[in-house]
Amino acid sequence: MKKLILPILAAWTFSYGLTLQDAINEAVANNPELKSYNQQIVTSEYQLKADENLQFPTFFASASEKFYNKTPMTKIPNFPVSFKQSNKDFFTFDIGLNQAIYTGGQVKNKIQISKHNLEATKYFYKEMEDEITAQVVKAYLDVFVASALVDVYKKEYQAVESIYKQQQEFFKEGLITKVDLLQSKVRLAEVERSLTEAKGNLKIALARLSKLTGKNIQEDEKFEKPVLSIKEPENYQELLEQALNNRNIISFYKENIKQSQAKAEIEKAQFLPKVFVQGEYLYTTQSPYLDPKGNFVFTAGLQVEFQGVEPYYKYLQAKSNTQKLNYDLENIKENIKLEIKTAYENYITAKQNLKVAEESLSYAKEYFELVKEQYANQLATNTDLLNAESSYTKAYESREINFYNLQKAYVDLMKSAGRLEEVLK
Repeated sequence: MKKLILPILAAWTFSYGLTLQDAINEAVANNPELKSYNQQIVTSEYQLKADENLQFPTFFASASEKFYNKTPMTKIPNFPVSFKQSNKDFFTFDIGLNQAIYTGGQVKNKIQISKHNLEATKYFYKEMEDEITAQVVKAYLDVFVASALVDVYKKEYQAVESIYKQQQEFFKEGLITKVDLLQSKVRLAEVERSLTEAKGNLKIALARLSKLTGKNIQEDEKFEKPVLSIKEPENYQELLEQALNNRNIISFYKENIKQSQAKAEIEKAQFLPKVFVQGEYLYTTQSPYLDPKGNFVFTAGLQVEFQGVEPYYKYLQAKSNTQKLNYDLENIKENIKLEIKTAYENYITAKQNLKVAEESLSYAKEYFELVKEQYANQLATNTDLLNAESSYTKAYESREINFYNLQKAYVDLMKSAGRLEEVLK
């Protein structure tokens, strides 16, 4: 296993400055989408705590004062006798606990739903965090490749400018024609245009990194070189198996399926009897003959309550939703297979392109040095020299682009396999 360390141009290497990890931390802290998902985790935690309290007894208390228009009386038929049934005004106080003994699994499944919802929310947050992290890493690398190309064109401009100045002297001495001089001037303008474009691309790269991190990154921002742990990846099949085991989005759907299954059990339990016990203290001044006015009461009860066959259809709805989520999970797995295949082939291609670019750079450099020597000895034309210089610049540019493309392709591959954290170790 070989490990590659990104080489960075000296102009962009500082002892202190924005690091890749700083950029990632800024993005995670400032990204509004991640903030929303993180708050959803907090909400889910509160929901779980609330549902766990369903296991505890229900406390109740009430107090009331009632006023009748007339005093309720009880009359005995055929006898001219009546007595007070209730006081005209009376006070009632009730306090106690109600404990569910058996709910058909409703409480247990309600808690399970909240647990699975919390886990699903965490998995989704981690999936989004990996996505944003990968974007930040690639954007950070784009800043360096853009900076490298600016440096390439600055050096090329200096080289072509030197050739042009030399051509001016040769032209004054009558050693070359005006066509040769104009050719150098045109080439100088072309390089200047490329340099301007490269500087614009650098600004764009900085703007994109600023958007991702939520930090206003200026052109004079100091950057520290990124160090990525690049190892030769396993074959496609192994990477696919790792992705199916590691990807948080798969775990997210699995947790949602468990939620739906628990929901179905809750609906099915609607048809089952509920057993409860209740203990209370009841105090009332309603009856003038009641003694004692306060009493402890214990109740054991059984209750069945449902409307038509609504729970049955709710149960079928939950089962149907479970099946839908299973289809969604299979679709996600197929998408991940394609994502892994694409990322793997892109990495292989980027690796081969870098190899070709490095070989081309070696040849182009040797060719440029040779033509430059021949030109000094008047064995090569001005056109030969400018073409050799152009080929060398393009080869150098290609090498820089392909080098960073390889890094970005590896980041995509590891993110697809659910192993992005390995790249940042």
